[in-house]
Amino acid sequence: MSKAQEPFFYTELECPVCKTVNKFENIRNGAYTESGRDRDFKPTGRTWVDPAYQKFDPLLFFMATCQKCFYTREFNNEFKNWQKDSSFKTYRQKNIQQKHLSDLADKNGIILFLGSKLDQSTFPFETAVIKLLLGIYDAKFSGRKVNLDIGRYFLRIAWLFRDRNGGTGSQISQNARLFQELKGAAQVANQLVPNYDAKVSSIKNMINKDFSSAFSDTPEAEEHKKQIEEVIANMSASIGPLAEAGSKLIDLFKNAEKSLTGQEAVDEDKFFDYPGFTTFLETAKGKWDEVPVNEAEAMQKAAEYYQKAYETGGEISQGIQQVQAAYLIAELYRRVGQRDEAGQYFNQTIKMGRDIVMGKKGDASTVNYTKNLLEMAMEQARLNKSEAGGEAK
Repeated sequence: MSKAQEPFFYTELECPVCKTVNKFENIRNGAYTESGRDRDFKPTGRTWVDPAYQKFDPLLFFMATCQKCFYTREFNNEFKNWQKDSSFKTYRQKNIQQKHLSDLADKNGIILFLGSKLDQSTFPFETAVIKLLLGIYDAKFSGRKVNLDIGRYFLRIAWLFRDRNGGTGSQISQNARLFQELKGAAQVANQLVPNYDAKVSSIKNMINKDFSSAFSDTPEAEEHKKQIEEVIANMSASIGPLAEAGSKLIDLFKNAEKSLTGQEAVDEDKFFDYPGFTTFLETAKGKWDEVPVNEAEAMQKAAEYYQKAYETGGEISQGIQQVQAAYLIAELYRRVGQRDEAGQYFNQTIKMGRDIVMGKKGDASTVNYTKNLLEMAMEQARLNKSEAGGEAK
């Protein structure tokens, strides 16, 4: 492929937090084509002009992450021109710097935990998810209304999960999600065993060396040491059975999944030192409870943040944008099984959409787009009622 046809060009941009100059990839217009849309607006087909890039989702390049401090922001024109934005530099930059660098300094914090696992060549899907999570985390420092942006980012995480699962979307059963979460939680618990073993060994060494030398040759110290060593011995003896039980629990979940869902359990590929990416996300969730571990959780978060933006005002314009937001909230709630909330927002979509169509509010293209959205909302509202009826039986 000639240089003129390469799918990327590069932009050098100084990080507003640590001043590192990064070189970020931009996707050229025409580098790939999309075909079709799911009912939550996700592209259902994508073809890169250069087949070598087919494994890459464009969402991998949606966020720009500083290679040094991991500050992450949506890679749009606003970010590319931040140095010319006097409002950003005067009112927001310092606060973002202080909060981001303070959190980065926490060696057990979420920024370092996520940022240290970026590897787009080996793990393109995982890196795309991590960059979006970092972008969500940093968006909360920006000092302005960001509910709509955060909703958009969580929605894109849901899309990434969907593609990873074969594009099945809402067809993924709640039972399959349950087993995915159970196996992930069990793997996280099982990972604690080696650390537990190391801690017990450390205590044992301290007793044998430091405690013995500090309180040598006294009957009282010997009695305490004897009692302590008995407990340590019991702890050491429990480590092997605990590890065996953890592995057995994971196998039991796999067997139950196959028996009860009729589907063979699929093991994830190893992700750095983790058995799989789900385990990594479960661990991240322990540090930051907003981390989703599957498509359903990402959609739930997206719906909640879209709803905040919709109800608080100021982030969503009246008219077609408001109709589109109400529809998306409804469809996301439908997909995660919250039928009442979905029905409420489908009704609002239909009412606002009819007002635009009947009143011909806007140009012809706006009216036509609203008609299509209105038809889709009515169809999905009927599906929501049908699904609710099926669940009630």
